[in-house]
Amino acid sequence: MTRVNFLNLFWFFSLIILMGHSPPQTNQLKGDTWAEVQQKKTGTITVAYINAPGLTFRNTQGHLDGVCFDIVKSFIDYVKNTKGIVLKAQVMPESLFSQFMEGIRTGQGGVFGLGNITITNERKLSYGFTPPFINNLSFIITHQTVPTLTNLSSIGTQFKGMTAYTVKGTTNEKIILEIKQKYMPTLSIVYLPSSGAALSKVAGDNRSFTSLDFNYYAEALKYNAPVKRHSAGDRKEEDFGIIMPKSTDWTPIWNEFFASNRFVKSPEYRKILLKHLGPSAVRALEQYR
Repeated sequence: MTRVNFLNLFWFFSLIILMGHSPPQTNQLKGDTWAEVQQKKTGTITVAYINAPGLTFRNTQGHLDGVCFDIVKSFIDYVKNTKGIVLKAQVMPESLFSQFMEGIRTGQGGVFGLGNITITNERKLSYGFTPPFINNLSFIITHQTVPTLTNLSSIGTQFKGMTAYTVKGTTNEKIILEIKQKYMPTLSIVYLPSSGAALSKVAGDNRSFTSLDFNYYAEALKYNAPVKRHSAGDRKEEDFGIIMPKSTDWTPIWNEFFASNRFVKSPEYRKILLKHLGPSAVRALEQYR
């Protein structure tokens, strides 16, 4: 590992930590309804996003990039080519997961949330979702010097005395809480503002661990970060989807987009995954498909 690469990773995730302390957005997110844009043949959608490596981020040129943004671009093209409707997108960044989710929940009209957002039955009670665009995997991650976990039932012994880092309200927090309940009743859990912050912590602390979605591990590999994936803790989770307000009328056109061109099974989409996530992550996704 080069010192430059690790410093780049540290800078990237430290930036996310700092962003996590930004003041909350007070303006309600709004976009045109699908009914309105069908009538006018034009309209504006609002795209909120939470930073998620490979999925939603700003590249070195400062441009929005990632798997999710490529999906939205393809969706906008589909609507134009098949319906003759021209959509414009206004993009709203959010740094805290809880604020991001609340902004989507209270949004009106064409409001879409991007990031590593899992589709769960609990969330379906309060939100709308597109069809899934990727299978989510969660990994147990530590510093690279931590001995390999032989099986999950041994974690209480092998990780004894270690601290767990996680983010409140995420599916990763649920995994950490399950580990505490089943195997490590005295486990100390420290809550951080972002998954990136959790990864940054374990990269510098060999007495800690975390549970993170596969895309964070893929980002760590890209920067040669000193972390290790413990495959005994691999879990296939609920799929990722684009999240919307429960009251949205955009669900049918999103369903049509995913069904009509079989987007997520196309060679074009696989190229997108390889571009943003890298071959190691794509192989892991295909292994658990």
